[in-house]
Amino acid sequence: MNRRRIISCCFALSLLAMALTLGVVAHAQTPAAAAPAATAPAPPPTPADAELKDAAGKAPSPMDMQKGDPGGTITGTISDVPAADSKAGVTLPDVANQVGQNKIAANFIWTLVTGFLVMFMQAGFAMVESGLCRVKNANHTYMMNFFVYTCGLFAYWILGFAIQMGGAAGNGNLGGLATLSTEHTVSILGKTWGLFGGSGMFLVGHTYDVGVMVIFLFEMVFMDTALTIVTGACAERWKFLAFTVSSIVMGAITYPLYGNWAWGGGWLSQLGSNVGLGKGYCDFAGSGVVHAVGGVTALAVSMIIGPRIGKYNRDGSSNTILGHDISAVLIGCFILAFGWFGFNPGSTLGASAAGNLRIGTIAVDTMLAGCTGTIGAILYMWAFKGKPDASMSGNGLLAGLVHHRLDRWCAGLLQLRVRGECDEGRRSSRRHLGARHLRSLGRALRGSPG
Repeated sequence: MNRRRIISCCFALSLLAMALTLGVVAHAQTPAAAAPAATAPAPPPTPADAELKDAAGKAPSPMDMQKGDPGGTITGTISDVPAADSKAGVTLPDVANQVGQNKIAANFIWTLVTGFLVMFMQAGFAMVESGLCRVKNANHTYMMNFFVYTCGLFAYWILGFAIQMGGAAGNGNLGGLATLSTEHTVSILGKTWGLFGGSGMFLVGHTYDVGVMVIFLFEMVFMDTALTIVTGACAERWKFLAFTVSSIVMGAITYPLYGNWAWGGGWLSQLGSNVGLGKGYCDFAGSGVVHAVGGVTALAVSMIIGPRIGKYNRDGSSNTILGHDISAVLIGCFILAFGWFGFNPGSTLGASAAGNLRIGTIAVDTMLAGCTGTIGAILYMWAFKGKPDASMSGNGLLAGLVHHRLDRWCAGLLQLRVRGECDEGRRSSRRHLGARHLRSLGRALRGSPG
């Protein structure tokens, strides 16, 4: 037994020695793990990074913010700048990106708010037009002004915006609008001329973009203003269906086409670059695109449908058909004057950078234009009719606003009289079309693009 135990112990020791030997050999044959590569040293912090970290260290703590900030001195600090890397903290690129976004955000806010003001002008147009018509037609006129917003918007959303602004990429105020990049063109004598846009139908696909939505809202309310000019000229004598069809066609095709030629990269705006005619066609706030298109359309439609019964006598002389509510007319004119602060200053499409601080100058100029237009109309009626006229005073205010800028002094004196049997009792074509042409003439004589 002792001998067997001794043999078993020796055999076990032999196996253990063999296992240890094989383990050592295997360990010796295993290549040593490569030493980790030396990491590149982090770039030294720049003075700007050091200043940003110092500012972050001095930012108000949550305990400070919990105490309240009645003076507004600790609200809005470096703590409100989002950092791309929370471990690294706020860096110079983070600050630069925030500055760029703040600029675009300020321009978005300005353009949207001014667009809201222009939309509110619809109430002013409804009051002016309905107040100047007879009481039996007041409800019909109000309904046209209500529905023109809906059908015009619908037509512009489906097709009109794409025709007008589908190729209008490049506006730096609103982020570039790079998705509006399709303009249908024609080549004549080696020059490319824009005809109409092609991006933006239904605002889907790549045009579902924050900047595109802003410019859509702003351009839509301008389009709707042009449509409302026609409802005023033709009130009291066209059927609701005819008005609806006319508004849809104008909102989807005729207005957007001219808008593209002037504002959307079309051929009128290219007259400068293609044939050297200065800066091409320039229309800052729609004196041509909105008021001339609306005025021409109003004049044409009112001539087609003819005058109101009782407007003209057999000898060709005309009779005055009085409105039923002059108070509504004057209140409507005040609403329109308020909305015009969106029309003119808002046409900068921004309030930050690129010279957009001139919005204050444009706003004051707009006020003076309405003021002098009113004074001119009152003095004209006082001198030639013996006393001021309330409705003409309101029309003088609106003519001055249409005709804003340096030519404002003569805006209220303009009286465009259409010969023949053309009856447009709201004086829409005279006010918008006539004042627009006088403004364009003054702009051309000054050599001013805006």
